[in-house]
Parts: sequence; structure tokens; C-alpha cells
Amino acid sequence: MAQAEFHETLDIDLDKLYAAITRYEDYPQFVDGVKSTRVERKGAGHARVIYRVAMMKEVNYVLDHREDPVKGIIEWTMVESDSFKKNNGRWELKTVAPGKTDVRYWLELEFNFPVPGLILNKLVKGSLPSMVKSFVKRAKA
Repeated sequence: MAQAEFHETLDIDLDKLYAAITRYEDYPQFVDGVKSTRVERKGAGHARVIYRVAMMKEVNYVLDHREDPVKGIIEWTMVESDSFKKNNGRWELKTVAPGKTDVRYWLELEFNFPVPGLILNKLVKGSLPSMVKSFVKRAKA
């Protein structure tokens, strides 16, 4: 199992970043490796999203997202997957000044097949900063 965390204050408006994160259907356009997403159902504060992502191989999974825009929180839990035992995580966004947002991202990931720790950590931790930056870039577009 791999866990990763990103924490940084970024030059972006919280509402714009939050909107970019919760537009799951747009992920294939700007998140590296995401081949497709389909929002299966969406209600107030909830979305179930089906993902197809290229990592070491193509993986498919379904996540339940819970959204709390007032608190700046988006969290998810895995419903099912062809490759993961676990895929849980959370975004926490807080305005620290006009146009500046404190961004925390946490991820816990476990494959259902053997993956050497070095490769797993590189996949999860190595790509995290660039993934977060892709959301910031999208939010500024």
C-alpha cells in the first residue's frame, strides 16, 4: 500500500480550483493518464464516477465522491476496481488570502496485484505535485 500527501499554498482562487476538481468529466482533457471518466450519478454533494486510467497498465475503477463546498472538502472512497484493493483520498482547500489557497491532498492506494514498493511510491508520490499543478492550470484557464 502507498500513501501520499501534498500540502502547499498556491496562487489560485479556492472556488475556481474547487470547480476544476469537481468537474470529473473534464479530467481526460488535463489529468495525465486519465483516459476516460463517466459520471454515473450526481446529486447535491455526491458523485459516483467511473474512471479508466493508464498507469503501469490500464486500470478501471469506480469512486464515490463526497463534496462539501462550504468546507472546501472533496473526498472519495473506492466502490469497485479491476486493479485496486484500495483507492481513498481527500482534497482540503482553505482560502488564506485573496487569490491564495492552502491545498492539502491525501491519497491511499493499494493494488490487487504485486507492485514493488519503489515503483508504487514513484507512481503515487512522484506524480502528485504535477497532478495538483494540472488542476491549478485548468482552474486558471
